[in-house]
Amino acid sequence: MKRFFILLAVITLAALSITAFAQRAKDAEVLYHRGVQLEEVKGELKEAIAVYEKLLKEFVNVRPIAAQALLRMGICYEKLGQKESQAAYQRILRDFADQAEIVAQARVRLAALGGTAGAASGSTMAVRRVWAGSDMDILWAVSPDGRFLSLADPKTGDLVVCELATGRTRRLTNGGRSAGRPSEASAFSPDGMHVAYLSQGGQGTELRIIGVDGSNPRVLQSGRYVPHAWSPDGKHVLTHFTRQDGTTEITSVSVADGSVRVLKRLNWSGPGKMCFSPDGHYIAYDVPPRQTAEERDIYLLPADGRPETPLVQHPANDRVLGWAPDGKSLLFFSDRTGTWDAWLVQVIDGRPQGLPELVKKDIGRIVPIGFSNTGSFYYGLSIPMQDVYVATLDPTLDQILTPPAPIAGRFVGANFAPDWSPDGKYLAYVARPVSRPGPHTIAIRSVESGEERELSPKMKLLGYNLRWSPDGRSMLVRGYDAQDRFGVYTIDVQTGEVMTAIPGAYWADWSRDGKAILCAKNARNSRPLVVRNLETGQDKEIFSGYAGLSVAVSPDGRWVAFSSIELDAQNPKTEWSAATLRIMPVTGGEARQVLRLQRPEDFAAIAWAPNGRQLLFVRRNLKENRFELWHVGVDGEEPRRILIGLAIGDICQISMHPDGRQVALNAGGSKAELWVLENFLPPQKVAK
Repeated sequence: MKRFFILLAVITLAALSITAFAQRAKDAEVLYHRGVQLEEVKGELKEAIAVYEKLLKEFVNVRPIAAQALLRMGICYEKLGQKESQAAYQRILRDFADQAEIVAQARVRLAALGGTAGAASGSTMAVRRVWAGSDMDILWAVSPDGRFLSLADPKTGDLVVCELATGRTRRLTNGGRSAGRPSEASAFSPDGMHVAYLSQGGQGTELRIIGVDGSNPRVLQSGRYVPHAWSPDGKHVLTHFTRQDGTTEITSVSVADGSVRVLKRLNWSGPGKMCFSPDGHYIAYDVPPRQTAEERDIYLLPADGRPETPLVQHPANDRVLGWAPDGKSLLFFSDRTGTWDAWLVQVIDGRPQGLPELVKKDIGRIVPIGFSNTGSFYYGLSIPMQDVYVATLDPTLDQILTPPAPIAGRFVGANFAPDWSPDGKYLAYVARPVSRPGPHTIAIRSVESGEERELSPKMKLLGYNLRWSPDGRSMLVRGYDAQDRFGVYTIDVQTGEVMTAIPGAYWADWSRDGKAILCAKNARNSRPLVVRNLETGQDKEIFSGYAGLSVAVSPDGRWVAFSSIELDAQNPKTEWSAATLRIMPVTGGEARQVLRLQRPEDFAAIAWAPNGRQLLFVRRNLKENRFELWHVGVDGEEPRRILIGLAIGDICQISMHPDGRQVALNAGGSKAELWVLENFLPPQKVAK
């Protein structure tokens, strides 16, 4: 009995110790966030250091939080231009070696401090990665205090807030019709307590607001009002709105009642990033200076409705990054040196002062996120991993004889839309240079020699729907023409000259005589399949439903295969219930169903086998983000899986070689990273 009571006492003491440690960890976290609040929100760096020192004195055994506090303390010393920062980082290496992530950051900062002096009076400009995400994460905004990142869940599209210091995430929407699902943008309020976002809800596209804790969601305005920023007083959300005629408006939406004020009408192209000056007097945005321009210039639009003034005008491509917290300079990036570089231009009373200064060379093709209150600039990098692969199949299409191998193209990581020439001697694909500025090009690769040549048509190419004509003299491409009109276009294979245009077309293929183009064309509440007669320019509708991804004409020219979706009967505006693979005569008639998939599965790509009896298709699971290569007979044969999955990632597009053995795949994905640029503004320009 005595031994029992001793054991009970030991267990009780252990439980009390665990409880006490949990409470200490909670107290340490509260103290840590108090320091971050002083540092990032109020800019009170010395006061923040005092809080971090107290945490290290009282809670040094709560090692993960103590290490973070020591790192933040070193950053505060850096911002103050004091050498104590090096001592803080060296202590991390000495005393917290078990905290691998914090140690890695401390090493980077120590290495940076060992270089030349930077712009900020004794401190050194630093660039560091603060967050890395999974495939296809979409980064949107950083809270003003630098604590939170808003992003889209790549599988569900839900709005998520991530705490950067701890990595903890909070889902703000759940994909339900009542909450609305994010579409493409969000922005934090000035106090960091709310997020404005664009959603796809039960009533269509809406601008919504929600608390960072998920509380009090509400609709501000119905329609495609894409949020960019809040006004400094928190009373308005700066948005751009695309009208039905394709024109764009810069708008201000009231947070109180959702009323809309049009600030500027843009005729031919929408703005890139937009942001308020810290005093709320001006809005910076970039836009092409003329209708046919690829490049952009930067303008300042007075918030009171007065005419805009040019801020950065240059033959290069110049885009807004963000306004420095002191309001005296604007950060932008430009390709004027041949690489994407970050520049700073001084601004007084809405006008540029002097020449822009180079801040960071070769910053890359970044996604601007925004400034924190203390002058750190956050930006996203999308690391592309999309490439063209070629595999060999057996004659039955049931097995992979040679695994997919990437072609040795000029660019790596951004190659799309492969298509074999009719004679099988060439493989064409869309390529985008990742490491340098420049538009998409079309690469035409010789199968025999491996040599490539490039076409640069005068249009904005998208990496989808490349198709050789039957005679091999032209190609179908998808994108925007010089007037910024979206559609499918034909180009000359030798010169790249843009010829025939089909505005509003999404997916297309040639008739086998080359005299017509079959395409899924955008229409009100549908996407019918039409045949465009190239001689008369007339369209004949042959399918009136909603044609989805990919259109492919059979080798004998008699049939067209396409995917379509069935809209949800309860909510047809925003939801669909199933996807079908269909074939029908190219002259019109019955659209026969070959295969039906229930949501969340659909068809990502379609291609005919040269025998004309089978279809290859990519079966995509949207929920699990899984892509598989299958084939199915058009006369009732059961579908069979060819390729379960690839280390190369998502299979997006496919093309069969005329020999029936080789298949070209467009596959891959991307990685998202969040980086921060620090200590590049003079101290007096950082808001305190």
